[in-house]
Amino acid sequence: MDGEQSHWEVLARYDNHINNFYETLKGLLDRGYLKSSNGKLSITEEGRRIANEAGLMPPLGRICEHCKGRGIDISSMEEAYNLYSELVKSRPKPISDFDQGYISIDGVMARVAYMDYRNDLSGSDVLVMGDDDLVSIAMAATSLPRSITVIEIDQRLIDFINSIAREYGFNIHAQTYDVRKDLPEEMRRKFDVFVTDPVETIPGIKLFLSRATSGLKGEGSAGYFGLTTLEASKRKWREIQRMLHEMNFVITDIIPKFSTYPMQDNLEISITNCDVWEMVTSLGGSSTVDADFYKSSLYRIELVDEPNPLVEGDATLGNEIYMDDESSVTAKIERKAPKL
Repeated sequence: MDGEQSHWEVLARYDNHINNFYETLKGLLDRGYLKSSNGKLSITEEGRRIANEAGLMPPLGRICEHCKGRGIDISSMEEAYNLYSELVKSRPKPISDFDQGYISIDGVMARVAYMDYRNDLSGSDVLVMGDDDLVSIAMAATSLPRSITVIEIDQRLIDFINSIAREYGFNIHAQTYDVRKDLPEEMRRKFDVFVTDPVETIPGIKLFLSRATSGLKGEGSAGYFGLTTLEASKRKWREIQRMLHEMNFVITDIIPKFSTYPMQDNLEISITNCDVWEMVTSLGGSSTVDADFYKSSLYRIELVDEPNPLVEGDATLGNEIYMDDESSVTAKIERKAPKL
């Protein structure tokens, strides 16, 4: 660590669960290797001595500033980028009832560009399960997909997407759907690719991915979703990957910290009611979030056999769809319905 950094800035670079971040940072502060002052962290002389003795050095490698580590150039999508940016200015605000939060415009267009690079967009029938990010509009702005179907629980988003589609002639159809219900028969085995950002509890993500899998045509169909490390430990990642293999997917791509959630846009979901805020402030961090710390890795998966969803039929799930002992950024409230 060079100079001073806020706790939120350090968290933004961290690549493990929030509990590990808390315990590690608390240990370094308790031992006097770091100090916290006015919401900023800095290394002490003792900390520098210990680091030197251990041979610890700052990494020489640097994230590519042009692509922000995503590995995809979005400059060729300037026209679609500009149109999408304009269209989402009047988007509905995220609300905590549905565990909503959306990623940055750069992040959305990078995902669309990556899908195109992997030949999953052009001429494809796309299923979007939950569209906080309005990725359906970004995809339609490229004119590449054959059709886009959005299934979503929030009527505000459904109305917004359908109104944009009508006005601009986009081939998007958005309709109400509750992930606890079985996928409608007319949507089963109909899509080349799905896009979703599921909840990160094991029951929740199993449900989301099963519904999305039910919509895929078969071998060669692909899926895209985001997964954090802040709310999903490496052990949880292993369990999710096991489920993916059971569903007959191979994991073709994982790009770390691909998507960033801009905190300024998403703060209407009360951060003060989340474990992460309590942890950071208890360690001397500022009560004002000054860095976009919440990031997710992009998964691309591909069917190598017939789709095998692990959940079929209607499901009975309550708040456990949202909350488990690793939920740190999910607001601690009782919700009306799943995030869809």
